[in-house]
Amino acid sequence: MPRSQTQQTATQPANLPSLHEFAEKTLGITVWPKIREIFDAFAPEDGTPGSRKILVRSCNGAGKTTALAAICNWYFMTYPDSIVLTTASSWNQVRWNLWGEIRRQARAAKLYDGREVTMFETKIEVTEKHFMIGISPNIPENAMGFHAPRILVAVDEATGVTREIMTALTGNLTGEHAQIVLICNPIDRDSYPFEAEQSGDWTVIHISAFDHPNVENDSEEIPGAVSRTWIVDRLKSWTTELTQNLLDATRGLYIKWLDRWYRRSPMVDARILGEWADLEHEGFIPLDLIKARVWSRKGIPRERWGDLPPVPEGAPRVRALGVDIGRGVGGDATVYASFEIYPDGPDLQRLFVSTYDENLMEAAERIRNEYEECCQQGIELVIAVDDTGLGGGVCDKLKKDGIPHFPVQFGASERGLFPGKEIANTRAEMYFLLKEELLEGTIRLLDSDRFHREIAAVRLDRHEGNHRYKMEAKNITKRRLGRSTDFADATALARYGLKLREIEKRKKFIP
Repeated sequence: MPRSQTQQTATQPANLPSLHEFAEKTLGITVWPKIREIFDAFAPEDGTPGSRKILVRSCNGAGKTTALAAICNWYFMTYPDSIVLTTASSWNQVRWNLWGEIRRQARAAKLYDGREVTMFETKIEVTEKHFMIGISPNIPENAMGFHAPRILVAVDEATGVTREIMTALTGNLTGEHAQIVLICNPIDRDSYPFEAEQSGDWTVIHISAFDHPNVENDSEEIPGAVSRTWIVDRLKSWTTELTQNLLDATRGLYIKWLDRWYRRSPMVDARILGEWADLEHEGFIPLDLIKARVWSRKGIPRERWGDLPPVPEGAPRVRALGVDIGRGVGGDATVYASFEIYPDGPDLQRLFVSTYDENLMEAAERIRNEYEECCQQGIELVIAVDDTGLGGGVCDKLKKDGIPHFPVQFGASERGLFPGKEIANTRAEMYFLLKEELLEGTIRLLDSDRFHREIAAVRLDRHEGNHRYKMEAKNITKRRLGRSTDFADATALARYGLKLREIEKRKKFIP
């Protein structure tokens, strides 16, 4: 990579180890080619000036925080007139990730044993003019007013650091010998690192997971780092394998050692390939996967759009109905989503029914009428109703009237449909199921752009307490989308009801 035109002019002091040698021999770090590229940009082994501004955008698990900690320790030990300022996207990232690695390296290599230094959790001090410190990213004022002949600013998880903090930190780089290193996953184009790269004034180093020796050689040369196993696992969660009919419709990533093509989703771009992505508009179920699983009504007159192909004669008639209760509260609709089940698949989604002014008793009456009509036609109707909040009244009425249904509370415990996946609640399990069925191509959705964008707007999140998977809170999605995901939730409920029916049938046959 060409270095930026603005570089430090000071050379490395004589009789001190190079950064590469220090990392490899003193710290015991495996300096593989991309890590060497970072070190060469910061402090070339020939003693010539290093780049003043360095940006490293990388995949997950490449060892970028380890490299940044090594730079901090080397710089602090090499220059007795230096100040090292460090921060990250959150105070926990500063304390536990970056400074956890700085402290680990210092202990393992006994860097400061026998030296007159004062060590704290996020500070190492020799004198009032020579220290290394962690700075909270929440208080810009704490990042201002530092002056020394040599200053290093080291920022981990830099896409999550605000422009206010970055402005405060870069204000300290007044000296001729000052340097700054930003390390990040390229997950947000609306960030300081993205703008820095676009300026052309920075040395940019890019690391893809496929550059790493663990992945290249299918080994664990560097324990705990990115691996082929991790890539395969993430591909299952973040993207879809591309069959030939999908390959022409979306960007593809070919993985030679799997001999397979995958969709280039934003998560794959940022977390695996180390490329800039716009995760702001990426949901748990990708929009192009949704579009690929639509059943077409081309050539069918609009007045006949409710007609579906007949179920083969003699086959059991089954229909799934999912009901998301809204009653117009907060602008939310009550939505009825249903699927016609075909023995040889795929199942086809029927036209929605939605209403904003239907009360709970009217909703229960509509469901009962649908159930009775299906019974008259010899159709088994599998009903799943949102039992959260207002929906509880509908479920109570259906239970009183003897209408078989599955009440589904979105915050209840999951049913174990996905062993090995840490799923927090029922709503998350519903969407994991919907995504799996879309991936497998066992269902076809209605052709509605508005509906498709609802599904694609639902994002994966982590539970604050147990860190299990959940879906983003509905009010957050609603604020971003401009409306509630009623049609998406009703669709997921319909599919989930069928799975609950399977579970119930299996239980009846277990002694």
